[in-house]
This record gives sequence, C-alpha cells and structure tokens, in this order.
Amino acid sequence: MRKFLLGCLLVVASASLWADPTLPSLFSHHMVLQRGRPIPVWGWADPGEKISVTLNSLTRDTVAAADGRWKLELPSMPAGGPFLLTVRGKKTLEVKDVLVGEVWIFSGQSNMSFALSGATGGEAAIATANNPEIRLFTVPQRSTMEPQTNVASQWVQCSPDTARSFSAAAYFFGRKLQSTLHVPVGLIHTSWPGTAAESWTPLEALRADAELKPILDRWNAAPAEAHASAGRAAEIGMEFDDFVLLPADGGPPVAFSNFDDGGMTNALHGYWTYQWNAGPQSAFDLTRPGRGGAGYAARISGALEPNETASLSSSFRADDAPADLSAYAGIRFYVRGSGAFQLFTIQPTIYDWDNYGSPGLQATADWQPITIWFKDLKQAGWGVVEPFTPASLTSLMIQVKRLPGEDPLPPSSLYQAMIAPLIPYGIRGAAWYQGESNAYRSYQYRRLLPALITAWRKAWGEGDFPFLVVQLPNLGQHDEKPSEALWSELREAQWMALRLPNTGLAVTIDVGDPNNLHPPRKQEVGERLALWTLGATYGEKIEYSGPLYESAKFTGAQVTIQFTHTGSGLQARGDGAGPAKLRGFALAGSDHVFHWADATIAGNTVVVTSPEVAAPVAVRYGWGGNPECNLYNQEGLPASPFRTDDWPGLTNNEK
Repeated sequence: MRKFLLGCLLVVASASLWADPTLPSLFSHHMVLQRGRPIPVWGWADPGEKISVTLNSLTRDTVAAADGRWKLELPSMPAGGPFLLTVRGKKTLEVKDVLVGEVWIFSGQSNMSFALSGATGGEAAIATANNPEIRLFTVPQRSTMEPQTNVASQWVQCSPDTARSFSAAAYFFGRKLQSTLHVPVGLIHTSWPGTAAESWTPLEALRADAELKPILDRWNAAPAEAHASAGRAAEIGMEFDDFVLLPADGGPPVAFSNFDDGGMTNALHGYWTYQWNAGPQSAFDLTRPGRGGAGYAARISGALEPNETASLSSSFRADDAPADLSAYAGIRFYVRGSGAFQLFTIQPTIYDWDNYGSPGLQATADWQPITIWFKDLKQAGWGVVEPFTPASLTSLMIQVKRLPGEDPLPPSSLYQAMIAPLIPYGIRGAAWYQGESNAYRSYQYRRLLPALITAWRKAWGEGDFPFLVVQLPNLGQHDEKPSEALWSELREAQWMALRLPNTGLAVTIDVGDPNNLHPPRKQEVGERLALWTLGATYGEKIEYSGPLYESAKFTGAQVTIQFTHTGSGLQARGDGAGPAKLRGFALAGSDHVFHWADATIAGNTVVVTSPEVAAPVAVRYGWGGNPECNLYNQEGLPASPFRTDDWPGLTNNEK
C-alpha cells in the first residue's frame, strides 16, 4: 500500500517535479497516439528554451514561449509501435512503449463510471483482459473554476488488474474496436457520478445561448459561501483509533484494530487499505502518536477537493472473502480532527455503490467515541434495494468527504478540471453517457447537449469529430396507460442530437433494469457504441444502428411509419413462445389523449391503428420510463423511442 501511495504522490506532483522540459501526464509510458492525423505534443520549459521532439525517426523542433509553454505537431503516422518518444531541451525526457492507433474519450456520469467488476459478464471479461494493444487512462475526479493544464494520472496497459475498476462501457467498446480493427486502442475515461451536463460545458457556450442562460443565473444567485468554496480544496485531518466490535448478546467489546503496532492488519486477519484522489498535499500515516500518546492511529489528511473523497477500508478476510458478523450488533471507534465522514459496510450483493451506511458524522478537536449500530445503517436509496446481510460482509469503509450541500459543482467546473487538460491531445472521437441528472430539464437538454458537443469540437480544433451518445435505458414500472415520462423527454433530446453532423446514438431501451438506476448490462452499451463507429466512422459494411424514426404518413384511421436503419428488415422481438406482436405504439387524436394501438410490420414500415382513435394526429413509440416495446431490425438492434407530436410535456417549462 505504501508503494501505491508513493506512486500516486509522484504522479500528482509530476508537473512541478519533472526537470525542464516538462510533459503533461497524458504523455506517459504506454500511451496511445491517434493515427492518421498530425500528432500534437506540448509541455513546459524555460522561456526561450529550444525543444526537439522525436518519434520513430520523425523529429520536429520548437521554442518555449514567454510563458514557458511549447507545442508542436509531429507528422501523422499509421498504426504501429511500440515506439520511443524523446523530448530534448536542457534535459532529455523519454516516453517508452508508445503505440499509434485509435484514441477515444469517454465521459458522463455514474453509468459511464460503472466499473467492469460490477457489469454482467464482468468477471469473465476481467479474466481475459490481458491485451497490451488496449491502453487505459483515467482522469481523477476534480472540480475547479479555473482551466487546468494537467491531471494526476498515467496510461496503463490493459490487464485484469487495471481493467477491473475501469469504465465497463468504455472497456467493452475498446475490446470490440480493437478486435475488429486490429490496431492499438487508447481509452481515456473522464466521468463523475451524479453530475449535470452543464458542469461539463464551457462557460462561453452557456453564455452564448439564451435558453441556457438560466443555468448561469441559478449559479450566480447561489449564496456567497457556495461561490467561495467552489473549486477550492478543504483541509482535512482526522485520526482514527481503537476499533471494537460490539457483540449482539451484550458481551464485552471485541478488539478489532487499535493500530498499536503501526501495522495494517486487523483482528480478523484482514487488511487496512487506503484510497485518496486529491492533490499533492494528501497524506496517509500509520505512524502518528495515538490517543493518550500510546500506540498509533490511522490518519487521513490533505487538501480535499470539492466532491472528492478519501477512504480508509478494512477487509474482514485477507482474500477479501465474505465474513460472518451476525454475532455483532455494531462497531465503536474513536476519532478526532476536522472534517466529515461516514461509515459503510460492504456486501457482495450490492454492486451499484448504494452500500449500507451511517449518517454523515463530524470529527471534533478532541477524541470522541463513535458508536454505530448495524440496525441503524441505511442505503441511500438511489440504487437497488437489498437486505442487509451481516452474515456476508466483505469489509467496512470510512469515507471522508464534505457533507451534502457543502460541495457545489458549478457550471463548467468539470470541463475546466477534467476536459480542458486533455486538449489538444489527438483523438478520434468521444462517447457520452449522461442525462439522468438533467432529466427534470429535458427540454433544455435539447440545447445543452448540442452546445456541449459543439464546444468540445471547437476546443479541440479537429473539426466535427465523431461524438456518440448513449440513450438512457428503461427504468421503473410499466405504465398501464400511455403517459408522460421524464426519461422519455430526455431520450428524445438525446435522439435530437443526431441533427448535428457526425453524431451517433446507442439505443439501450432494452438493457436497463426496472429497479436499478445503474443497470449492469454494460457490454451491450459498449458494443453498440462500437458498432455505430465501426459503421459510420471506420466504414465497416455493417448495420450499426437499430431503426430510427424518419417520417409518418397519416391516412384516415392509420399511420404508416418510415424508418432508417431497417437493416435486413424489421422484426418484433418476442420471448420465443411464438410469433411476437409489436408492442409500445400509441395513437392520439385531436383531443391529445393517447391510447395503446395495434401495429404491424409492412416491409420496412410499421402500420399503426387503434379502434379508439378514428382520426389519429400523433403516434408515439416506447414512450415511458420503462416502456414495453419490442421493435428491432433483423440485426438484433432495438428501435429508438420516438413521437411525432411536439405537445408540451413535463419539462418544457423548466429551465
């Protein structure tokens, strides 16, 4: 663990510790450069310092500007490697094992962050993830009001260890791309759970659109203390000591860990581990004097960025296997210092981070005992509801963070901290899985998502690079009658982004989970993203999308709907028990009241009628949080939900 911490600190501090010339962390060993286009290389040096960059015998020279920044472009290269990238100035830097291939950025919120280890089929994928032709780069979560020029990370080769915690959607995309194109693939993952699209959008793009101005108005109207703390690190310093388990039968406490030996094991023979993603001032110490001057206490300290967390965890078994703690009713420990924290128990049946936890607690300057009873632990409520299983717990975790409401994410703050430092690194395109946090403002999202896409493209200066969007999956219960739905309006806004050139849509209306905001079927998500770009970007002769609404013809009592991407033909997917009937279509007349409708496939069209609607004026398909809809093409790709009307919905007045 100490070796891991030292590595993290070296990476975090690299921008200030490397001798001149200096490279951003994107230019680290095992990196992947974009093939087939000029290769930007940049960094910092002394003003006026001469810089020479060489890659596979290609050399270009430049001079550092007055502010110390330098930038040049190497000629485009075909896929290949490994190569050595050499940067010469007053000193020489070498970046080894450089590949040239395809580079993609993956961004969004929690479903893009969803780790491969929790995905359906994830363990099998992890076991076979030894692929040096795929390289992974994860951007640490950070929020700031000022544009950043570097991030604390580095490229790693894809392996079972590195793929396990990587974005599942991004991994499955990269695996499909690499196995089809047979070139190196670099995957850059930069996402943050629970975030809204405006935090990922440059301020100038928000200012330029009158419909997006209310976003800035809300932030400008926020209390002064919110503005003062936005993007600013908070100093955290807490010590923990004398952990005991409290028997359920009322017997004497059982010592768990008091750190007297300064070690990292506990009484159950599990190990203490530590994770921190903050800046260079962060520290973890197992050798500070403990309570009363005797023994040692675990200490977490450092500059905690807004919305970041640090955690102190202890497994109950050395092999991370579940342990039976049903004989205990709770846990007690001592804490002192400054900062807020929560205690969580970790159980294998919970895979969406909605672990059973305590309320937020605050440390004080003096040592105080903290008693947490297992019966009082609760899930946050946004994940899958699971019963608490004290007989099958793998670990406990103390998470240090700011309390809710203390960590605002201002507009553009994630763009400044997690996108701007990546520019102008050469990429092929980007994939975006986000929208849940904007569902209450879906009509506004019609403007916001295109503004984000356009702004990213402008910032990179590479033209209209491919931008792929994951449409939100199904969630919630089926509606007995056709009704309005927030997620339907958000899916519509995502579909409307296809009006921009070179955009793509991965439809996932069939791979969600009615009870889970974070459905584990991420393989279909990643592979459908890959299919779109294999067909639209790389020219593979495949059908790469499910049916997309094109037009509707209203004739008397029936509506005939035309689609693009019908592939080898349309089909109604069933359960295999016989011919399937199309579901999910609804018609409305001039009264704007929708009724379920009968739908049949006629060639590459769908004909819709309803005995309750004699003169239909609008048709909808798959409209609902979790609609029953089963239109596919013969290639097995689902049709996107759509509607032909533009009648006001649930969010058209929300800004």
